[in-house]
Amino acid sequence: MENKKHNLLLSTVISIGIAAAIFCLFGVIFDLAYKGNFKMENYAYTKMVIGTLVIGLGFGLPTLVYDNDKMSVRAQSLIHMGIGCIVMTITAFAVGWIPTEYGILTATGIVLAEIVVALIIWMFFYSHNKKIAKQMNERINELNS
Repeated sequence: MENKKHNLLLSTVISIGIAAAIFCLFGVIFDLAYKGNFKMENYAYTKMVIGTLVIGLGFGLPTLVYDNDKMSVRAQSLIHMGIGCIVMTITAFAVGWIPTEYGILTATGIVLAEIVVALIIWMFFYSHNKKIAKQMNERINELNS
């Protein structure tokens, strides 16, 4: 039980860290694009920081589904990424990252781009964990031989 809590906390901290790093990267990109005149009003920055934390939690907390050995990896991944992407999309609309004033096509494109980025990050972690599991299994086989 203690290990599950540790893993959940670690996954959540990593997810918040990734969300914060992406937020900072895009902040720098927009600051450069606006030549240092990127302005925010009405607590926009605070809303965005809180949104970043919410997105980190939205992807981090659902990782506890991976502790359920009765579910397939596909089902676990669908639940994890489904919750994360829904939280991300709702939060992105709430804090103004998705400009609805430019029409449905622009908004849809931004949502799809965010989901693609989330899936790329997920694939990186999936590949990394799969590689570690393979190495562990090989080591166990060596010890049993």
